[in-house]
Formats: sequence, C-alpha cells, structure tokens
Amino acid sequence: MRITSIETFALRWVMPYALTYARGEYGEREALLVRVRTDDPTIAGWGEAAMWGGPFAVTSAVIEREIAPLLLGEDPCRPEYLWEKVFQGTYYHGRKGILLACLSGVDVALWDILGQAAGLPLWRLLGGFGRPVAAYASAGYYRRDYGLGDFAADVAAARAAGFHGYKMKIGNVPGVVHQGVLADVPLRRSFADDVARIRAAREALGPDRWLMCDATTSLDLGLALRYARVLEEVEARWFEEPTQPENVAGCAALAARTRIPIAGFETETGRDAFARLIDAGAIQVVQPDVIQVGGITEGRKIAAYAQTRHLTFTAKNYSTAVSAAACLHLLYAVPNGAFFECDQDPMPWRESLLVEPAWTIEGGFAAPTERPGLGLVLREEDLAPWRVTP
Repeated sequence: MRITSIETFALRWVMPYALTYARGEYGEREALLVRVRTDDPTIAGWGEAAMWGGPFAVTSAVIEREIAPLLLGEDPCRPEYLWEKVFQGTYYHGRKGILLACLSGVDVALWDILGQAAGLPLWRLLGGFGRPVAAYASAGYYRRDYGLGDFAADVAAARAAGFHGYKMKIGNVPGVVHQGVLADVPLRRSFADDVARIRAAREALGPDRWLMCDATTSLDLGLALRYARVLEEVEARWFEEPTQPENVAGCAALAARTRIPIAGFETETGRDAFARLIDAGAIQVVQPDVIQVGGITEGRKIAAYAQTRHLTFTAKNYSTAVSAAACLHLLYAVPNGAFFECDQDPMPWRESLLVEPAWTIEGGFAAPTERPGLGLVLREEDLAPWRVTP
C-alpha cells in the first residue's frame, strides 16, 4: 500500500456568541482536517492539525506543499519512520510550533490507516490497556450578558449530565504577562471578581466533583501563586497552564509551593519540551494536545515518559470528532491515561459530524469503539456547509 494524496479541509463556523479568555476573544470555530488517501480505494485516514488562530493558508500550505511531497509514494503503515522523515527533512526551520502541528494532522491519519490495514482499533495497536476514561465538561469562558448565576447554572447542568468534573477559564485580570502587548482583552475583571467565579463554580459543582481551572499561559509566578492559594481553598483538581510554557523555572517554583497539581502544556510541542517540564517538576498532570504536539507518535512517547515519573497523562480535546477520537484512543491505550475532556461550547463538528458514533460515554466514562483505526465514519460531502478556501 502507498500514499497517493494528502489534502486538507479548512472549516469555519460563526458561533452564536463570542468566547473570551485571558488571551483574547473569538467568535468563530475553526478546524483543519487532513485526509491521507492510499492506492487501496477502501482505506483512507483522517487526521486533524491544530491551527488555533493562525491562517488556514499557512497551515494548509505546510501540509500540502511541504509535508506531502516528502510522503507521497511511501508506505503509510510506517508512521514512526514517516514522522522522522518529515522531522529530519524540515529540521532547519521546523522542530517545533506550526511544523509539528501540521505533522500532527498527517501522523494521526497515518495511524488511522495502520489500524484499518490491521483490522484493529487504534487503541489496541497502541498498547491495548483498555480502561474507560473519566469524562469532564470543558467550557467556563467569559461571555457578554452572562452573569454569575448563568455560569453557575451551566456548571450545575454539567454535574446533572453525569460529568465527573468541570473546567473553567480564569486569569482575565490586570497584570497578565501579555498586558500592553496584545490588544486589550474584553471583559477583564478584578482578581476578586475572578475569585468569585471560581467559588461559584465550586458551589454549583458540589464537593464531590473535580474543578479544573485554566489560566491559558497568562500569569507570572506572583499572580499564579495568588490564584493557587484560592484553588487550594476550593480543592481544585488541577491548575492548568498557569505560566507560559517557556517559563519552566517559574512553573516549577509554583508547583513546589502549592499542593494543587499543575497541568500542562497543551500549547507546547515535541517530546523534548515535555521532558524538560517533567524533569523540572513543573507539571504533575502531563497534558499535550495530540493534534499539536506531534500527533500520536509523539503523544505516546510523552505518555510513556510521564509513566516513568509516576505522572498522570491526559490530553487536550477541544475541537472536532477527529481530534476527540485520536485523543481518546491514546488515553484508553496507555496505563496512565486519564481525564477525557468534553467540549461544551458551540461546535457543529463533534458527534453530529459522524455517520456512526466513534466512542461511548456511559456512567461518565468514555471508551472508543472496536472499529478499525480511529473508528470514524464521516463523509466529505457533509463538510461542505463549513468548508472554506485556505
């Protein structure tokens, strides 16, 4: 079997309301899917490449004009080799950032193909540990015309739906690391007001469910420590991306001075960066984004390294059904996999995009299906309403 084509599908959808977080605001959901075709007409793989806020034209061009020529004609059932071929072939300008995000999308599609060719679900090929993963709701952005009572009601609804926890955004306050550099972020509030949101979430969620708080890489050590004291009071499950990922020393100092585990960093790429964070003691919940960090190939190596340090491994999941399936298969496959993130914000490309379900959630626990590869059944024509030209 040989690779015959690699193509991208740029998707855009205008949301009914804008979402604000510490680094900005957005009113559209965007995604970039990747399809790898083979000379076997019955086998094609789907992947997704992270392009959060970046131009479609750049991401699509990297995949179709730089990565694809390196892989056309190759055996798709050698994802480790093909990953390394792209990494070494783009070494002088790649290695991190957008190149690895683009490679992530292709890599996920190649693992999907390998599973289909083997007739096995991907989680079995990746190790087959096979333990259902506790699901938690993810939303909690700042919004216009959205008071504390509205927010608390949404948190309570997530509890009623059976989720084991709820993740919210925090940190949209004066003193963030990008203040005066990025454009003014809407809905900025005082630290005291942000603390009130955290306490309202805990009250609505109850004492027996997890509360996760995400500062989206926006705090320095001093401000992060102020938040950490509050998160200790409300028994938060973790403090996500409190600092910038480059601030390894600052994040390690924070971790050493709080009993709340630090989770991160979904915005980081590559196993070497995660090894530095783990070795420094900067993170206790190891949390890459499979469609940004380097795909399944990098993700499983990071999970294995985390296991040697007795750390929990999880993954960001805040996009389409394709990235959700990739995330869940990896979490389900490894012994330290935990916490399946379930995006609750408006998005038309989750389960409704699929002809058949690719996973189940029962009693608050998620598991992939036994269908080969990622188990995805979707049709190109169903993407047409949201497809845009890069």
